[in-house]
Amino acid sequence: MKKILLLVALLAALTGAAWAQVDYGDFQADFKGFADGVANSLPVSATVGLNWSHAYIGQFPHFGVGVSLGGMFIPYETIEPIITDLGVGSSIPQQLKTWGIPFPTIAAGARLGGFGLPFDLGFKLGMIPEAAKDWLSDNVTADYFLIGGDVRLPVVKGKGLIPTVSIGGGYTFLRGRIGLTDIAASETIDITSLMPPSYGGTFHELTLTEPDLVFQWDTHTIEAKAQASWNLAILTPSLGIGAAYGISNAGGGLTSSLVYNTDSTATFADVQDVFEGYGYPVPTATGIEVVSDANGWSFWVFGGTAINIFFIKVDLSAMYNFLNGDYGLSANLRVQF
Repeated sequence: MKKILLLVALLAALTGAAWAQVDYGDFQADFKGFADGVANSLPVSATVGLNWSHAYIGQFPHFGVGVSLGGMFIPYETIEPIITDLGVGSSIPQQLKTWGIPFPTIAAGARLGGFGLPFDLGFKLGMIPEAAKDWLSDNVTADYFLIGGDVRLPVVKGKGLIPTVSIGGGYTFLRGRIGLTDIAASETIDITSLMPPSYGGTFHELTLTEPDLVFQWDTHTIEAKAQASWNLAILTPSLGIGAAYGISNAGGGLTSSLVYNTDSTATFADVQDVFEGYGYPVPTATGIEVVSDANGWSFWVFGGTAINIFFIKVDLSAMYNFLNGDYGLSANLRVQF
């Protein structure tokens, strides 16, 4: 999952960081790069919540309800440009550079067997409860929301070593935002190269006092998948493959009290007009953010097994995204009848 998020551990490592003056071109390129990386990552990250090992649960009255915990691992090199401009590369633990930056996800999910024709329906909902936010470091803020569903059709009825095979498709909306408060006493973005010579002056700067660093993303994802599972009494191993397309936006920036400093006759309203003329996100009195389109495909393989203890199912699974090498792990605990 390229450039999708900085984990709480990574964000906490940035506390007290002091940027050198950053040119707006670099600032914009870093967060545009974040969006470009997200394009092939958001669709697969939206699949959490209904990754059950059973390829098909049967017709009504079969049903199940559970909770899934998961995480994708973002290759560190894909967020390295942002970290470099933050000036905190030396603060990042070597383990995160080697294995990637984990991005945790959580969702409740339910499945219901279909009526009449053989199919099952799934629904999932994920968010960060207010109580859980108390577990975050005082300088970290987070918001996460996921909602979606799918339908699966069995195409092979399993028996013995012959697996149950299903095909399906679904839709998910995923939105997230994470930030670190007060990353420095102040930060300055140099916009001198953007301002027309007619305004005069030798410098044009946007200064933010005790800014918050934020990353944000959202995606509408359509997915298709095929899955096979083997019912071996206490275990239900499974293998599958999926493809998804996400219509997404992603980016980030700095939020705080923003002040325009210059030795020219230009005003902050003039700066806003210049940004609007370039088609750039317009700075406001409360900060500046860069958000870009991040549409893209994900193709992944997944597999794992369910441990069946009567009507209680414990799922452990892993996935791998072919397009960018992201990998993820998930666990699901549910009751299933």
